[in-house]
Amino acid sequence: MKIQKALLAVIIGSALAFGFAHAADAKKDAVASKVAGCCVKAAADSKACAHPCCVAAAKEKNNCTKCGGAGAIAAKK
Repeated sequence: MKIQKALLAVIIGSALAFGFAHAADAKKDAVASKVAGCCVKAAADSKACAHPCCVAAAKEKNNCTKCGGAGAIAAKK
């Protein structure tokens, strides 16, 4: 009986570890670009955002993290 309980605990522990490992991989792949709100408003008016931090980030082909953006600027198709 003790062996059965120990084996069941090992199986459940392995399944949980496997699930957590694959969940972490999915989060790494899910990093997407997010445009800052000020840049979205400027784009709606057919303008470029004039914030100095946004201009500097755009030169580096990134979204401004200071204004709430994240990741690289997505290529337009």
